[in-house]
Amino acid sequence: MRFPLATRYTDYDTKGHVNNAVYLTYFEMARHALWHEHWGRESDPPFIVAEARVKYVSPAYIGESLVVDIAVAEIRTKAWVYRYEIREEGGNRLVAEGATVQVAFDYGARSTLPISADVRALLETVRA
Repeated sequence: MRFPLATRYTDYDTKGHVNNAVYLTYFEMARHALWHEHWGRESDPPFIVAEARVKYVSPAYIGESLVVDIAVAEIRTKAWVYRYEIREEGGNRLVAEGATVQVAFDYGARSTLPISADVRALLETVRA
């Protein structure tokens, strides 16, 4: 699933490219877009992010339009893996790629739980 990224002036460092720490925010924006805009789910998703990885491939500069692709790479009993690719929109140049591991979580009980059938069905719709 592809979403546009709205870069902000504060995303850039003094060298004029996106700061390395911002890419995890871009991944979060993709999760939000998928969860809320595409699937129309509640504002407080029933999961926590347990792990995150970013590989920087090429710099993104001020003025470049970016897009992020998000897909489910793996579904486990209590967790799933999102895979991300951030690209320059016009030329499709790969800027960064990465993954996050989400764990189904009961915030009231403060414990992990198996992925519900409805969430599992949603995840299958964007499986890579």
